Amino acid sequence: MKIIGVYRKPDFVTMAGGAFSVTGIILAMRGHIYWSILCMLLALLCDGFDGVVARRGKYVDYQSVYGTELDSLCDVVSFGILPMVIVQNITSFNVFSVIASIIFCICGIVRLAYFNMLSITKKSDGKSFIGFPIVISAVVLPIVYFVLEVFKINLGNIIYPVVLLVCGALFVVPVKLKKLNTRERLICALFGLVFVIILSFVYCRFK
Repeated sequence: MKIIGVYRKPDFVTMAGGAFSVTGIILAMRGHIYWSILCMLLALLCDGFDGVVARRGKYVDYQSVYGTELDSLCDVVSFGILPMVIVQNITSFNVFSVIASIIFCICGIVRLAYFNMLSITKKSDGKSFIGFPIVISAVVLPIVYFVLEVFKINLGNIIYPVVLLVCGALFVVPVKLKKLNTRERLICALFGLVFVIILSFVYCRFK
């Protein structure tokens, strides 16, 4: 009996990102914020590489559609739910933080659903995005976290919810952005790896 699903090389990379994200959620709920953010950055690397791997193969339509849906579902967890859980675990419980988290997640879901709709209905030109990609949360949040930690800035209860609101707004703003080609995505992924190493060093140095 064959289990359901499509299992190509890029799909395994995507699922690895999903695994890092779930691990990050568990770690954040246990109070291990640094390791949780590290998991989110690793999920970002996987998201950058799965497209590179996919472009190296040839697949039929249903496999490509499956890969698109799998990627979006993992993105919801990696760059929607995980950042929200991190913020909820490093800020005090308050109405502003809760509302910001809800808006952030809903905007992320809308962004991905809209992207999938354009892709499935062939209304996308394949060369650009409408709205900022949801992955920006995995870039902005770690930068803010490490800056606040290194410089001992105790304004997290205000800054983190604002970061979520800004990112959420960027997800749905009707701005057209050029898609990165394979080489540019690979460069960004490698830059992300260097970014993780540098931030980890700085954090451990000043902790």
